[in-house]
Amino acid sequence: MKIQVKSPGRVNLIGEHTDYNGGYVLPCALNLSLTLLFEKKTNDSHVFTDLGSSMSFDIKKKIKKSHNHWENYILGVVSELKKIKTDLLNFSCHIESTLPSGAGISSSSALVCGLIKGLSILNEIKLTNSQIIDLSRTIEHKYIGVKGGIMDQFTILNAKKNMAILLNCSNLNAKYINLKLEDYKILLLNTNVKHNLANSEYNQRVEECKSALKIIEKKCDHKFSNLSDVKFEDLEISKSHLSNKQYRRVSYVLKENQRTIESAKLIKSNKLKELGRLMYKSHDGLKNDYEVSCAELDYLVDYSMNYEEILGSRMMGGGFGGCTINIIKENFITDYINIIKDEYFSKFATKLNHIIAYPDSGIEVK
Repeated sequence: MKIQVKSPGRVNLIGEHTDYNGGYVLPCALNLSLTLLFEKKTNDSHVFTDLGSSMSFDIKKKIKKSHNHWENYILGVVSELKKIKTDLLNFSCHIESTLPSGAGISSSSALVCGLIKGLSILNEIKLTNSQIIDLSRTIEHKYIGVKGGIMDQFTILNAKKNMAILLNCSNLNAKYINLKLEDYKILLLNTNVKHNLANSEYNQRVEECKSALKIIEKKCDHKFSNLSDVKFEDLEISKSHLSNKQYRRVSYVLKENQRTIESAKLIKSNKLKELGRLMYKSHDGLKNDYEVSCAELDYLVDYSMNYEEILGSRMMGGGFGGCTINIIKENFITDYINIIKDEYFSKFATKLNHIIAYPDSGIEVK
């Protein structure tokens, strides 16, 4: 038996660093994906990628973490599935990708979700999407060391074509919104940089938010379900007990939640210019209050403001590199790509890649 799993990347229109704080996000799946082809094997397990990487191991033996970072995605999935079914079958898996890694479009979650989906079917383990989401988060926390939220996995598993998802990450209530951009498209510009502090600073933001929440709870004498449950008045009451950094982190999260909810309404009403303005405000908050941007991302966002054909732009993903997301007039895309690629190379001596993103469906199995 052969099983093919198509596991997409995701883009997030707005709502960044809010998911692990129990807030709102507005993502959709991407038309670029990982394709994983699984087959049962009697001997050792083998995993191959189209980039030339490969690994082999015996699934029957104890699984240990690897010094090769990418191998831990596979080993983490196998290790956690063995807790559900001890006699997992050896397998081969060939992975092909149209998703660039390190671009902030969730190639890592696409890999983990795709592996869980394929191996669970191969081993006749019945898992719901919610169970796959929980497993995936455990693996990324435990084996990869990134304390991410739930947005990526939820989107990869549940997305619908041409739809954005207004997702409440606290209770997983999801509303699907028809993404009618008419004469506009979603353009991703990949900085092709990933600064070394990305993962450590990401985890630090998670901890900063947790520590701020404890102070607010103590000062307000109230237990909040998560940081996004805090009101602005609660923040002001607690301001003198928070560091300036903690205050700015919380302020950003609360404002970004408001922007995300408002953006969903604007998309429904086809008010794309107003959506664009909120995207710029989102980036400003990510740059100055949450401090997860970088010079390359800021340059691309600032440069986009020179053109009325671009309604909005902001950094997307964890930060410190990766992509900007832009809402741009379709007939201006080619001209702008030519302009910005030359300008970016002149500024940073780094090649700029682009992706025209089409909202696509979630994970598919053949």
